[in-house]
Amino acid sequence: MTRRRDVLRAVGGAGALGATAVAADAVVGSALAGAASESDDDFPAAQPERGEPRAYEDYTVHRVPEAYDTIQAAVNAADPEDLVLVAPGTYHEAVEVTDTPRLTIRGTDRNEVVLDGEFKREDGVLATVDDVVVENVTARNYVRNGFFWSGVSGWRGSYLTAYNNQVYGVYNIDSQHGRYEHSYASGHTDSGFYIGQCKPCHAIIADVRSEYNAIGYSGTNAGGYLTVKDSVFRRNMGGVVPNSLDSEADPPQDSARIENNLVEANNNADAPDESFGYAAFGTGINVAGGTNNEIVSNTVRDHVNFGIVAVPMVDENVYPPTGNVFRENDVSNSGRADLALGAPEDGGNVFEDNRAGRTRPAGLGDGSNLLDGDPWVTLVLFEQFTQLDRGEAPRGDWQSSPEPPFDELESMPDAETAPPREAVRKDGDDAERRAA
Repeated sequence: MTRRRDVLRAVGGAGALGATAVAADAVVGSALAGAASESDDDFPAAQPERGEPRAYEDYTVHRVPEAYDTIQAAVNAADPEDLVLVAPGTYHEAVEVTDTPRLTIRGTDRNEVVLDGEFKREDGVLATVDDVVVENVTARNYVRNGFFWSGVSGWRGSYLTAYNNQVYGVYNIDSQHGRYEHSYASGHTDSGFYIGQCKPCHAIIADVRSEYNAIGYSGTNAGGYLTVKDSVFRRNMGGVVPNSLDSEADPPQDSARIENNLVEANNNADAPDESFGYAAFGTGINVAGGTNNEIVSNTVRDHVNFGIVAVPMVDENVYPPTGNVFRENDVSNSGRADLALGAPEDGGNVFEDNRAGRTRPAGLGDGSNLLDGDPWVTLVLFEQFTQLDRGEAPRGDWQSSPEPPFDELESMPDAETAPPREAVRKDGDDAERRAA
């Protein structure tokens, strides 16, 4: 897995050349001239809800530790649609699901079934086959990710807690048709929740909480039927950051819907960071080189830089923000501006019906399709990136981040008796086939 800090040139790096008013027009023109072309795909951001996953009828329960000493031993013995049911305890192992699709791994108590990497194992659970479900488990102290799905069709993480893992909390790449729900992530040097390199994704993140990470949610080159909703992102370095990068396939990022979230106080200089968290420091929702996103009905408050901002991303190519809609958001108490649009941008970015104070450029919010962002907005975040790149940015230690508020984290109802269910609905009528 590539560490994206190694390939990132800047969050809106074109702002370095735009630092003076004399050069601003030249910078915007040259950056747009070198901008990567938009994707030819046309997948909407919004999606209908899919039906509830259906229960499996013919399955075997493999109990740990009653019948198997380790979770991995139970996984190895299981067949598709079986349930690996794990009793309370601390399990010092890294579980891999590579041969058994449609498997469910479930703890009987979310806070008491703990996978512990002891700061030496890579991933708490790694799934590389379709339709693997992980429920009601905590993963901590792994040197890569808490929970990781890669290259699959069908996945779900429910009632998960991931904390103090070195890179990501709950991570998914190059996959479609899935859902994170009722989950918590803290203490990660990249993002608490991540979906990347999918177009269309057919995915939903709902009812999650992400704090004390470098980034609350990051979605590199991810979009199309992708929704992040009804969740809380707070006390990270940066909040919600859909972004475009050349380090992953199929840029630019295109068509995510970010809706009805609470995004607050993402100014945490003590959060761990080994990627580019500090480049997004002090921003709530930061569309970094993204296109055709819908940012709707979020409450965004208490950020030292910008509440909601769209800026260009510069990697091997330049990705100006374009075609994004920011509507009916409640944005307040931002240090520099509640709403902001950096330069260069490529038009079609609409801010309307938001409740907000100061904007950059001034007058942002009348529903116009702007083609002139503010180079100063880009420069603010570029300066943070250069501080990060010089090794001068503040950062905390992922191994000693605060423990989760376990008494606030709901366990899965009927965990011991509920049948295993499919990951998500992928069949049925057209709406269900297209939904996540």
